[in-house]
Amino acid sequence: MGLISCSTHNQEKKIIDMESLNEPVVVTNSIKVKPNYRKIVLSENSLDTFSIPFPEKNMLDSLRSYYEPYLVEYNVGQQDGPDYRYIDISREDKNPIAYLNFESDNELRLNEIRIINSTALDQYEVHVEDPLTKVITSRGTGEIVFDPYHFHIYYYYKNSNISYELEGELHTPAVKNVEDIVLTYDDINSHTVQSIIWRNKK
Repeated sequence: MGLISCSTHNQEKKIIDMESLNEPVVVTNSIKVKPNYRKIVLSENSLDTFSIPFPEKNMLDSLRSYYEPYLVEYNVGQQDGPDYRYIDISREDKNPIAYLNFESDNELRLNEIRIINSTALDQYEVHVEDPLTKVITSRGTGEIVFDPYHFHIYYYYKNSNISYELEGELHTPAVKNVEDIVLTYDDINSHTVQSIIWRNKK
């Protein structure tokens, strides 16, 4: 509402906004609530509350509902062979936590789970970036597998679905054929866990 007043000198009308004179100033503080990301735990036969391998059906909606506020999306991966479908679980900053890879000839059949971020862990309390010595302290002595073509090093346990890809400086012995390289613990004792891998051995 307004109040109209008249000047006796020039009869100029002035409008005074009475409501604006009495209206309190409201100051709001915007507080951004941090998302509550649950801890992701990979076990021999489960991923958190999900039994693995999954039933052969589309699991995207179930995973999205459980892992909210994580981003859970289908994507297509490429490899030496045919392309394959995978689900990635990541945070809002697009920082990936885990990849759930499916068979190239059956996009509903889980082939592998790969944890690639230290915020997740396995049932042995091993995280990505932990030293190999931590793995051995938690699980005992395992076995070494060396992929000479891609120079990947894996540490695994018989009768276990969970293994580890390692990274670190590697001084390979001088041999004519890379297939002849045999690594020992002394060659990798300073390596760390690059990823935690689940594959069903049953």
